[in-house]
Amino acid sequence: MKTRLLFTGLICATCISVQAQTEELEYRPFTRGGMIFETRVGIYKENLYISKIDADTMINGETWRKVYNSIPWGVRKSQSYFAAVRDVGRKVYAIAKGSTRPRLLYDFDLEEDDFVKCGMEGNAFGCLLEQGEPRDMLLGFPLDNYLMVERIDTVRLHDGLTRRRFTLSLCDYFKGSINGPIVWIEGLGSAAGPFSPWMPIPAPSSYFDWDDIPWQYTSYYLNSSYIGVSYEFDKVESIEIPSAISSFEPTQEGDNLYDLQGRKLSVKPEREIYIESGKKKVK
Repeated sequence: MKTRLLFTGLICATCISVQAQTEELEYRPFTRGGMIFETRVGIYKENLYISKIDADTMINGETWRKVYNSIPWGVRKSQSYFAAVRDVGRKVYAIAKGSTRPRLLYDFDLEEDDFVKCGMEGNAFGCLLEQGEPRDMLLGFPLDNYLMVERIDTVRLHDGLTRRRFTLSLCDYFKGSINGPIVWIEGLGSAAGPFSPWMPIPAPSSYFDWDDIPWQYTSYYLNSSYIGVSYEFDKVESIEIPSAISSFEPTQEGDNLYDLQGRKLSVKPEREIYIESGKKKVK
């Protein structure tokens, strides 16, 4: 009887632990201090442009974070205020330098097959339109493009954290696909750069000796710790995050093993709850 009660308690504790883990993965904020985006155009360090999310600021009684852009090399070495950013729920907003209008940068509330209209904040950055907002102009013409969410999955990048990934395509006025893939990752933004929500991943260039590196790409860091690089965003294998104990089947040799914190295990634990091939196991 005691053994049965102990096992029941273990199951309940596991469900609570997994639920907490799932809730933690629901949203990773974009506007964290110490986030650094390094965009490189070509292969020379002189073409490196850095955006960094820095100190807090108050705008209209709300807390925002400042974004500074810098050119760290050569005679053009400089740093200047670029925009302010803020998470509101699962949406990310930005206010360009010299403006007071919040623009929707990312909407991580979108679901598969949803559409959202593209916008433009002057010459500063691309954005999205919320319902009821008038369309923007680009080069004197109405901007009538949309994004469609093709797929939402979950990936783990170089820092070991798990994030949701959105794969989208750019659509015309009639909502027919015209370009892709466009990849967003929660907490990092777009593979084309943090302020390019509806730009596709830049294509590789024959300028390089290797084929899978694009002419332009962005590397992502948090407090100088490497997270990932944009040209990998659409190549990272998706992972399954379990939400409950699904089975107690015997483990097969060679399967992927992880603990509840997402750390890879080299051998099966003797007495522990672990994840095997996306399934919760109790031993």
